[in-house]
Amino acid sequence: MARHIPGNLIKHKTMENKVYQMVTDRIIEQMQKGIIPWRKPWHGAEATGEDVAISYTSRRAYSTINQFLLGNKPGEWLTFKQLTERGGKIKKGAKAGIVVFYGKFTYTKETKQDGAEVTVMEEHTIPVLKYYNVFHIEDCTGIESKIKDNQPETTVESIEQAESIINAYVERETLKFQNDKPSNRAYYSPSTDEVVVPMLSQYTEVEEYYSTLFHELTHSTGIKSRCDRGLEEHAAFGSAVYSREELVAEMGSAMVCNAIGISTEKAFRNSVAYLQSWIDALKSDKRMIVWAAGRAEKAVRYMFGEVTEKEVEE
Repeated sequence: MARHIPGNLIKHKTMENKVYQMVTDRIIEQMQKGIIPWRKPWHGAEATGEDVAISYTSRRAYSTINQFLLGNKPGEWLTFKQLTERGGKIKKGAKAGIVVFYGKFTYTKETKQDGAEVTVMEEHTIPVLKYYNVFHIEDCTGIESKIKDNQPETTVESIEQAESIINAYVERETLKFQNDKPSNRAYYSPSTDEVVVPMLSQYTEVEEYYSTLFHELTHSTGIKSRCDRGLEEHAAFGSAVYSREELVAEMGSAMVCNAIGISTEKAFRNSVAYLQSWIDALKSDKRMIVWAAGRAEKAVRYMFGEVTEKEVEE
């Protein structure tokens, strides 16, 4: 069976690969400066713009990967078109950030049967990663911020909230969970669906305990019956899938800690070796950061009970 790959599909895939490379290069640039992009990522459906980057027009928080790309800089962001439509201007020397999104691309594939004159034309639609430029409102003139000065105070203590999330998730998923016995390692076992972490008393910082625990709980969302990241079959130590899964768990843990107010400064490492290991991994797989950020966001929403049945099936 002979197959013809449409030229416009090749063009779009080439452009998409350039976007993935652009995203990866920007993330690596931050890490080379000693910044861990996922140390303070966004999580949550509601946002005021005081703590996260939001769209000036929709008032919605950008996705996790876009928070990374915008340097986790909170506030309102606009496209050039949105700015000029409102009579605003860009300050001289201001640099644009980028945000990415998945658009749809439809193409027709021609298939010829060997030894026959029949040609079959099939229409396909695939997601394609695209990007656009945005500017922070601080880099614009002639436009006023919509952010209110007052920010609601947190009424639930971070540790209490952490325990509430853990207990609700473990009970809902009937997950085996051990944190009341001395242990020399923390892990999640897909075969037994069990999370094991050292006792709280074994940690020098309480933040380290919760970041470790949420790391393993993020792993537990990866099995087929939950978010289905192929954890049972493919996540062998040292494999490409294992590296991606570790990045998902790193981001997931940071997202939960940030969402409930647990200090990520005390919870996460930023050694040169740690940073370099991820830089090397991202260089070898330009799609990793986008893939992992999306999966981590879904994993945290699953732990929080926010993922719908339809999303689980997808």
